[in-house]
Amino acid sequence: MCLNTYIEHIKAEKYRQFGFSLQLLNPIHWFQFADDAAVITGQESENQHLLNRFSIWCQWSNMVVRVDKCSTFGIKKVLSKFAQYLPKLLINKDLIPTIKTGESFEYLGRHFDFSMTNEKHKSKLISLIDELMSEIDLKPLRPKNKILLYSRYVLSKLSWHFTVATISKTWVVENIDSPVNKYVRKWLEVPISGTLSNIFLTRNKFGLNIIPASVKFIQCQTVLRNALKTSPNDSINELWKSTNNHTNIQYDSYNSTKEVLKTFHSQQENKLRNRLKCQGSFFENVSKFSLSQLNAIWSVSQSKLPKNIFNFTIRYMNNTLPTPKNLSRWGISSSSDCSFCLHPESLLHVVAGCQHYLERFTWRHDCILKFLAKTFQSLNECKLLVDLPGFESPSISTGDEYRPDLLVSTSDKHLYVVELTVGFESNLTNNVNRKKAI
Repeated sequence: MCLNTYIEHIKAEKYRQFGFSLQLLNPIHWFQFADDAAVITGQESENQHLLNRFSIWCQWSNMVVRVDKCSTFGIKKVLSKFAQYLPKLLINKDLIPTIKTGESFEYLGRHFDFSMTNEKHKSKLISLIDELMSEIDLKPLRPKNKILLYSRYVLSKLSWHFTVATISKTWVVENIDSPVNKYVRKWLEVPISGTLSNIFLTRNKFGLNIIPASVKFIQCQTVLRNALKTSPNDSINELWKSTNNHTNIQYDSYNSTKEVLKTFHSQQENKLRNRLKCQGSFFENVSKFSLSQLNAIWSVSQSKLPKNIFNFTIRYMNNTLPTPKNLSRWGISSSSDCSFCLHPESLLHVVAGCQHYLERFTWRHDCILKFLAKTFQSLNECKLLVDLPGFESPSISTGDEYRPDLLVSTSDKHLYVVELTVGFESNLTNNVNRKKAI
């Protein structure tokens, strides 16, 4: 902060006798953050005048100015046009390095060039995201942990760039989201035809709770705009008003970063419900019946699965497994028929539809019923009747015609009837109604 200290010194009334006057320097702007300073004046001579005095003050206070870490950038009007030129400014009799024509300089993480195009910053961002994602890709980690690294580390590395750089959301979507999504698809083995909307959902909605970089960009812009708008400084408030244009107004509509996330998740849910009927079938049907407590259990259980099974669950939920019907839809196979029954072999057909696999469906049903029975067995003072070998049959109490899957009789004379259905998600309602009718 030595530059600010110096300016405050020479502004004092008692130092005017030494010839210091800021009124002659018009316009003059000082930007200071820690030990990073930027001095902007209307004339090169004015800048040199300040640098000379500043150099003397630094020598008096035993401070060292590293000329090799400084740079100068000049713009002047030639005839009727402005052009970049190379200023010749000295400090401690050493020539300060100049920014060459067409090149940019960096201050507080932001790049400035004559055209103010941010091309250098954009190039830096593209290189950064490629470097970070490729580094994560090479690590021997499970897909879940790679996703976690992206969510917690990569996005945090982008935050400052998204705050200070003048770039658009469209540019972020095209140049940052696109390569990130390619890596995410690779890790989760989701084909290009598969949506990522499922994994963008929160964990209590069967997602992985990650967001694209473009959503992080909106959050950063929201924080920036809110800081300008709510600042106690009138000049900063004016800056917010003067930049309240068609580009920034989309960020001014949000009050917080949580609101940005809420809007994004709502958009993904709406997309799965109304636009992606096939890939959104799981979410649409399960979300109607699932309990938030059980959803949390599912998220924990899923995270512990081996890589191949973890990825299988992701592709199952967005219906991108290579079933014959999907392969036909993707143009990979000419036929979508089941090789056993010649019906269209969709995911529903594989899981709960083919008559040639009834024994497998029964086995799956009985495995789950057995798990429930063993769980109930651990309860004290209850009698258990289960429609499985090795257990007393419920037909003892109900008869064979109305025999349920499981009966639990408790010591307080309550009787619980459990009828299990293990069908495809889109058949949940039909299966429940069918069981009730029986």
